[in-house]
Amino acid sequence: MMKDLRIRAAVPSDAPAVGALLERCGLPTDDVFRVLEHFHVAILESRIIGCAAGEPFGQTVVIRSVAVLPEHRDQGVATHVVRAALMRARSNGLQRAVLLASSCPSYFARYGFTLVPASKLPQEVLSSSEFQRHTDTPPLCMWCELT
Repeated sequence: MMKDLRIRAAVPSDAPAVGALLERCGLPTDDVFRVLEHFHVAILESRIIGCAAGEPFGQTVVIRSVAVLPEHRDQGVATHVVRAALMRARSNGLQRAVLLASSCPSYFARYGFTLVPASKLPQEVLSSSEFQRHTDTPPLCMWCELT
């Protein structure tokens, strides 16, 4: 882990930095303000260098918007923000986590995620903005039990 890296829940004043981070990493930014309360951020020297969100839908959390600035990748930052999102979901009593893994399913396998057909996911998850973005070419769906 990087020395002096801090992980915390996002606050409203983080929205511009989270949006800029997602944009720099090529991820959607259109609903950052709507879901900001579900984000965790990684801070190094008072700068947000990574983030991940865990958006709840019923008993399921959608892990999304996992991003780390390119110059800080491969140093454990994503691991910390994903773990924070999963920990919050567990503490809130959610039973499973799902995500779309368009580029790195093996990364999420280390957290216990396995591939699953989209048809097995709860309807509220399939109708979420995260899943609706990918109706033309659906990426890989993954899930894991949190209990």
